[in-house]
Amino acid sequence: MQGLDENIDLGAPIICAGFDLEAALLHENAARMAREDSGCILEDEEEIEDALPQSASPHVHQPSTAPVGITAPLTGTAKKKDQKRRRDREKRKTDTVASLNSTTPPAPTPRVLDKAAQSTPIAITFAADDFRATKPRWTGLAQPLEHQLLPHAADAEFLKKHLQYFDWDGKTTHVILDRKGRIIGVLIAPPLPGEDWDPVLKAATAAMREARDKMAFPAGAYHHRRAYAEGEGFPACTRGFSFGSGREQVGNIKALSAKNTAAMEELLDNPSVIRMATYPIPHFQALCYPIFANYHTTKQTLLEQNSHLHRTFARSPFTAVTANLGPASVSPPHADFGNKADGMCLIGALGDFNADQGGHLVCWDYDLIVRFPPGCSILIPSAVVTHSNTPIQDGEERFSLIQYSAGGLFRWVDNGFQSDRAWRESATAEDIQRREVERNARCAAALKKFSLWKDVKVKNFTGRSRVEVWDLGDVADFSDLTDYESEGERPTKRRPTKRARPTKRARWT
Repeated sequence: MQGLDENIDLGAPIICAGFDLEAALLHENAARMAREDSGCILEDEEEIEDALPQSASPHVHQPSTAPVGITAPLTGTAKKKDQKRRRDREKRKTDTVASLNSTTPPAPTPRVLDKAAQSTPIAITFAADDFRATKPRWTGLAQPLEHQLLPHAADAEFLKKHLQYFDWDGKTTHVILDRKGRIIGVLIAPPLPGEDWDPVLKAATAAMREARDKMAFPAGAYHHRRAYAEGEGFPACTRGFSFGSGREQVGNIKALSAKNTAAMEELLDNPSVIRMATYPIPHFQALCYPIFANYHTTKQTLLEQNSHLHRTFARSPFTAVTANLGPASVSPPHADFGNKADGMCLIGALGDFNADQGGHLVCWDYDLIVRFPPGCSILIPSAVVTHSNTPIQDGEERFSLIQYSAGGLFRWVDNGFQSDRAWRESATAEDIQRREVERNARCAAALKKFSLWKDVKVKNFTGRSRVEVWDLGDVADFSDLTDYESEGERPTKRRPTKRARPTKRARWT
């Protein structure tokens, strides 16, 4: 061998009997991977890859079978990236808390707007002009709806044949559109696939069951106008604040007992219940922003002025939440006429029942019946839409979380934070005349609060007119061109109107 002294005795060659190089390399590689999996620091390692962000899902993770080791400290670029992620996360938390506590309604994020624009529409023949509201337009009519199929309200199969039936799988979000393209309902799918959302649903259902067992109710609490006369009925418990029904001030909704209050507070603090109640809020924000903004501003304004009022969920713009505690929480046809007429009510279904056979949501004004699986949520204007559920099967369980805001709260704020009686005592003839003019205009304004699907599709969540947006220089943000206009069409300037057009009055009865 070149460069080696030939006089050096190398001795006899060493022979390793039975040595398998491939097997040795495989063994070393397996040992190295085991050290990496356990978190041990490798001698030739300087930096590690960025850690994956922890999922916000409350999915219960199974304990790992890998040995617990020492986590390597981050260094260099990985450390800087981790520090930046932590700063960004804290900033988002701070901004979120600030926006939730501000009277200025937060705008939906681009990601939420993208998801909202991917919703699938369900067209119906009903028009929002025909909503049944009181003359002042704050609440719905207490007079029940007349419908020829009401005697068959408990027969799901009959209603499927005689009403428009939507077989919702609960996996995708849909918007219910009236014949003028207004969004008058939303079917909101869970944020995770079924196998990942099931632990949240089961934990929230168990929390509802446990809360009911901790509460005490009189016999009359099981049968009311929101429960079928047949069967055992179901109790309900409410948390939040309201105004109306003879109240002189805005105040908290009273519970039956301190025992029930404590159990309800514990229920609303449950992480899975919070997740179930708040996952639909971004959809509400993006698909019904004018209504969301009105709810958010009113709630925060009242909370700022009345620190004693009970809060529900921090991320929710609704002022009250009712837990229908089962075991068979299904309701006959009714309208929640005390809620805001031009508003929305959020219904979340929980439990363990066959959604093909029962638990459907029937919107009688819409002539629509919807399959309503557990773990899903639906938004409807419950004050002006008569709605019900079909009964579930014997031995099944169904609970529901209902979030809403009373129309009286908005009237209280509009009156300058006083009741109608107090306002009239100090009102002049001019004030009364002005109020009548405002009432006539409120109907058209109420209809405009229902977002147009053509606006949401192009992320115009506020519903601003095209001319207004051009003037503000936001043309690139969205386009609301009709089917008869080309994508390249843009006006060169705003045309002056010859005369003001009269406000169209809604045909609410």
